[in-house]
Amino acid sequence: MKIGIDSHAAEKPGEGNCTYIRNFLYALAAIDKDNEYILYAINDTHNFYQKFQAKNNFSIRKLPLKNPLIRIPFSLAKKTFTDSLDILHVQFIAPPIFKGKLISTIHDLCFLHFPQTFSKFEAFRSKIIIKNTARHSDKIITGSHNSKNDIINHYNIQADKIEVIPYGISPRFSPEKDAKIAQKALNKHQIKRPYVLSVGRLNPRKNLITLIKAFSSAKNSGTIPHQLVIAGRKDYRTHDITRFIRKNSLNEHIIFPGFIPDEELPYIYNQADLFVYPSLYEGVGLPVLEAMKSGVPVITSNNSSLSEIIADAGITVPPLDSEQIARALINLLNNPELRSKYRHKGLERANKLNWEETASHTLAVYEEVYKSE
Repeated sequence: MKIGIDSHAAEKPGEGNCTYIRNFLYALAAIDKDNEYILYAINDTHNFYQKFQAKNNFSIRKLPLKNPLIRIPFSLAKKTFTDSLDILHVQFIAPPIFKGKLISTIHDLCFLHFPQTFSKFEAFRSKIIIKNTARHSDKIITGSHNSKNDIINHYNIQADKIEVIPYGISPRFSPEKDAKIAQKALNKHQIKRPYVLSVGRLNPRKNLITLIKAFSSAKNSGTIPHQLVIAGRKDYRTHDITRFIRKNSLNEHIIFPGFIPDEELPYIYNQADLFVYPSLYEGVGLPVLEAMKSGVPVITSNNSSLSEIIADAGITVPPLDSEQIARALINLLNNPELRSKYRHKGLERANKLNWEETASHTLAVYEEVYKSE
């Protein structure tokens, strides 16, 4: 098979699409030496692609135009024909015409549930184009049954056209890390222990204002000495969060280190006492998996895929109930035995997930689609 994969998201660290495609492609290259792969890039000199230079069955093609409104429907579409693809694999958005069978990974339909957390243009564009991608796909891959049901219900897609493939967790994340290197990472980002951690783009959908309210309430109880560390790059309407903190004079105990590079992030997870992720909606919620793999007990939302992903390995709460989140914070931070319980449950669950399984399952989907009429 000759398989083309739109890999441009791998060039954008700090986004879930990047985490997915990077880890998936690394694992795919490790398990498949037979099929021919073409990775379509914007910046073909990006460090990510260096690991594929020695792979005989992988090649990199630069798409000349950065603007997705032109790159996908014209540059990518043309390449599928000139490269004579058997299969094209994209995340979310495919060109309107292409050569070969189409496989799309659609992580979630956030833009339908919470369009206010996207720019108006991005929400409008996603609403139209992703629906078309879904309907023209020979197979859709997603990471949770919640997202599968969403795609079925909103796009009237047959269930057997959607494959739920659990996403892995990078082996970089682990409960045991070198203490000296960890301290160096903390010092670099001006983080002091003890702290509660949240990781993700500073977008309204991550529900960070409710988290800040809950942490402030827990802090005012006088029972926890912790800081709240919210790590992630700025995103759409980040100013809402910073304005709320400034208005309520909450700067003292809340740290925003910004985007933390992949090589340092596992140490930041590892040193946290607790991970909190009260997102309003997630297709999977990779930071929750990363926290569990790091041996950090988790509080997350009881909605979308999050309760499915965490099962009984953490505490779930109504995401908009700041007082209930505050009580969960106080309870866990003051109960070492309970933290230990969820630490072990989280590790047990996270250790069952790896990107090799994700890649192997996806490869099986390629073969199924290729052989289908």
